[in-house]
Amino acid sequence: MSLAGLGAVTGCGHPGGPAVDAPQGIPDLQFVAAEMTQTVLVTQNDFRPDACEVIEGCVGAAGGRTLLRFDTVSANRGTADLVVGVPPPPGESNDVFEWSPCHMHHHVKNYASYELLDATGTVVLTARKQSFCLEDDENIKPGVPPHGYSCTDQGITRGWADVYSRYLPCQWIDITDVPAGTYTLRVVVNPLHTLPESNYDNNTFTVLVHF
Repeated sequence: MSLAGLGAVTGCGHPGGPAVDAPQGIPDLQFVAAEMTQTVLVTQNDFRPDACEVIEGCVGAAGGRTLLRFDTVSANRGTADLVVGVPPPPGESNDVFEWSPCHMHHHVKNYASYELLDATGTVVLTARKQSFCLEDDENIKPGVPPHGYSCTDQGITRGWADVYSRYLPCQWIDITDVPAGTYTLRVVVNPLHTLPESNYDNNTFTVLVHF
């Protein structure tokens, strides 16, 4: 099985570039398209019935599955930090954090959505980023020091990006039952606008995929 992609991103700047449409003191989430496009790949994986990926619905069923994997690199190009905060105690959830009894840690709710579209633009499959934590993984604006956000105090410093690797659990779309062909992968950060941003029109990444 082979796969190739040509990517585009809506309203996204380049690493190290200036903030886009960001008034003073407001975060602005945008994808780093150049780092995401070349990470798309298809893998074959087996899952036990008691695997967290099965229990949490990241795959359609136990057994052998075909997965479309990709990195998610979301940068804060605004003029203020994106502050998500401290998760509640273990076992508890709130409006931002959802406790995973299988993984035994919190997920950030509704951070990013994943969709696979056919040639007509119809959504064939949907998934979501199983975000474990939002933190300062990569500097995209030289000279801006990180606040030091981590899994215990989550957020993204302005000029920094959170990186979620394609090899992490649930960082994929299960395409096992999708006919071979050409599709569009669409990723949207903060799709429900639950996190404050100066511009919600630059939150989408798309790439053509062939499998």
